Amino acid sequence: MKILIVDDQASARIVLASIVMKLPDCEIVEAASLAEARTILENQAIEVALVDLRLTADARNRDGLTLVELIRNQTTAVPIIVTASQEMAEIRMAMRVGAYDYILKDDLCDELVLPVLAGIRSRRRLEREVRELRARRPAVEPEAARLVGISPPMEVLRETIRRVALSDRPVLVTGPTGTGKELVVSAIHTLGPHPDEPLLDLNCSAIPEALMESQLFGHERGAFTGADRRQEGTFALVRQGTLFFDEVAELPPSLQAKLLRVLETGRFRAVGAAAEQRFAGRVVAATHADLAERVRAGRFREDLYYRLNVLTVRVPALADRPEDIPALVAHFCRGQHRALRFSSAALDAMERASWPGNVRQLRNLVDRLAVFADDDLVTPEVVSAFLGEPTGAPVDAGLGGTPGLRAAAQTVLRLPLDNKLEAIEEALVAEAMSLAEGNKSAAARLLGVHRKAVSRRVEAPGTGPISEAGQDPGPNSGDLPALDGNGRS
Repeated sequence: MKILIVDDQASARIVLASIVMKLPDCEIVEAASLAEARTILENQAIEVALVDLRLTADARNRDGLTLVELIRNQTTAVPIIVTASQEMAEIRMAMRVGAYDYILKDDLCDELVLPVLAGIRSRRRLEREVRELRARRPAVEPEAARLVGISPPMEVLRETIRRVALSDRPVLVTGPTGTGKELVVSAIHTLGPHPDEPLLDLNCSAIPEALMESQLFGHERGAFTGADRRQEGTFALVRQGTLFFDEVAELPPSLQAKLLRVLETGRFRAVGAAAEQRFAGRVVAATHADLAERVRAGRFREDLYYRLNVLTVRVPALADRPEDIPALVAHFCRGQHRALRFSSAALDAMERASWPGNVRQLRNLVDRLAVFADDDLVTPEVVSAFLGEPTGAPVDAGLGGTPGLRAAAQTVLRLPLDNKLEAIEEALVAEAMSLAEGNKSAAARLLGVHRKAVSRRVEAPGTGPISEAGQDPGPNSGDLPALDGNGRS
């Protein structure tokens, strides 16, 4: 730490220097005037400045205050006033212009000066660490920002990620398919102690068993037919980073035993190698399967399950956090080539949908709307057509729970058997038209039939079952195209 001592009296500088030099790893620079101090500050990186309040014999001199203000405005040094005056007005003035602390010349001793300097040194060290962490933050924030949502389940998920990221123990990420387990794994890695090290993933369901051992452990030249050169495996390549086993439930039994040994010993051996190597990374596994059930069925090793299940992160299904759907929709819309707008009713309808494909299904829906929707404004009818399920009315209410149908049901029950089906269909059509406010296309979507079937029943009651509406192409073939899972009409 480089310390500047500024005092017009040489004897005072000598006393201060004799005390300061007892601080380890300390370099002292001296100045006798404001001008000398300015020159030093312009040419050297000073960390602490011990400044006399008066830098001449004139009792009215305030050059020390001028220097303190200059240090605060133009450098990163910490100024401390050293004064013979005990006037509190002068001391307060020094503190107002930026002095970190003050020391009375009558009290100069090791016990008072050294603790102040040691405290500043600790503060500067913490500031450097904060700057280093902030320099790392841009690489961390994008992954955390992709975990969209402010619902209680998402807050629990973020807090869990923050806690497990600090550990080097194995992590098991579970949750339904499409919930974003890969994003969680990436966040765990980037928020962990080694974000600059590799994050390597191994899809256990996509790599043939014959190749997976070499992929994981690597092999020596000549270890097997076709091994014409030495190859490092992911256990070695990951270094101190994260090795991600995606769909770990599909890991072959023979490799389950070998992975267990790596987790227990922290060592592995490449295929054909004589010596073992140390595994310095961490293992994170993810699956949508119930591993406990697979253990009971004898399809997954129990000891490996408990080794992986040290720290568990459960990713919530989209149905458990429907209040996050508007934020997710806005997030997915930002990456589209057109400016989609969702009405409040459309968002309400989306919050009521079931979403078996979770966030992945929601993103696919937004992608399809960006390509196939006729208008930029998305309505509940458009959502219903593209999603393939009725979302115009609350799911828990349904047609069967509406007052119109309850009244019609009491009448239908009193009719002869031959007339019951026709009366039920007429009541269904009437109630659907009421819910759709007279829109036949919307009523057809609620009923799951073609618009022509609803038109015929409305215009000519008693003309037969609504399922006999000619050669209708299907329930979603009205105003908007019906799309399959790949967005094809």
